[in-house]
Amino acid sequence: MKLQGQIDRLLAQRASEWHQILENATDSQRAEFVAWLKQSPLHVQEYLETVYTDQVLKHIDAERLEDIETLIAQVAPSVVPLGKESLTPGSLPKGEGRNRRRWTVGFGLAAGLALCFSLLPFAFKHFEAAPEYATALGEQRTIQLADSSIVTLNADSRIQLRLNETHRDIELLRGEALFKVAHDPSRPFTVQTKTAIVQAVGTQFNVYERPNGTRVSVLEGRVKVTPLGRSSAGAGATRVAPVTESLSAGQEAQVGADGTFRRNPKADVMKTVAWRERRLIFDDAPLEDMVYEFNRYSQSTRLTLDGVPAGSHHYNGIFDAADPDSLAALLAKEPDLTVERRNGEIVIRKR
Repeated sequence: MKLQGQIDRLLAQRASEWHQILENATDSQRAEFVAWLKQSPLHVQEYLETVYTDQVLKHIDAERLEDIETLIAQVAPSVVPLGKESLTPGSLPKGEGRNRRRWTVGFGLAAGLALCFSLLPFAFKHFEAAPEYATALGEQRTIQLADSSIVTLNADSRIQLRLNETHRDIELLRGEALFKVAHDPSRPFTVQTKTAIVQAVGTQFNVYERPNGTRVSVLEGRVKVTPLGRSSAGAGATRVAPVTESLSAGQEAQVGADGTFRRNPKADVMKTVAWRERRLIFDDAPLEDMVYEFNRYSQSTRLTLDGVPAGSHHYNGIFDAADPDSLAALLAKEPDLTVERRNGEIVIRKR
């Protein structure tokens, strides 16, 4: 019994490890996972139980505000695995224990095998990699989804899709995308980044994922924005339950990497999506932000700042996204900056 318990724990641990690996698995890791499933129906069963438990916990505690290990430790003493400690010789009539236990275990094994093999196709289907779409530097792409929603990817961007009968979930892994959502109240449409979850029913909105957070701009309709990762201030900070905010057409907000939510009182969403015409519109923008934007569009010329303090230079203007030389020409007029061109790179330095 003790040995079997150790085996069960190791199997559960391995299934949990696979569940984590599969979030960003390589093709070879996916092949290893399929081979592991085929080794035993118990592997299939344990993995499916792990996935199911994870989904349940996501609904119970979507933001992981509770310490799951502590909760399990509190209830563990009252949990008795069926067919182990609960099936002791004393719990069955004398003389019938061995036969009945053998019949019970045999029936359970047969049922378990049948269940596992019947669920094996489901396990493989569950693990099929969610479709991804990406753009290279300077590339833009429009994708029509199965539900008739339309996604337009800006340059150097990547999304992952998970569409089913009840949900339409998109993860913006990098960059920027414009979403025109087909109306379907029964299937929520959500876009998730590292710092926010944006939900809409039927609307058009833009989401831009950057290292310092996520910018959400609404062109039509209304969306709900839930910040992620917010903590209370000070030493020993604790996570604060997120507050869902609402944005209407014409409104824009920034969700910081720390989960803070800040509305933009000077929002001009049409300027925000000018990238569709490959235009960059800046309004009192820091030079480092302008360089970041230009570098998303040019495959031949890269802008580099060398020794220029962040926030020291701000500019207004409308630029062709594929013409970084126009910015270099503007900066060459600054008395405290030098501009040097070399090997497909434009280096801006502080004098």
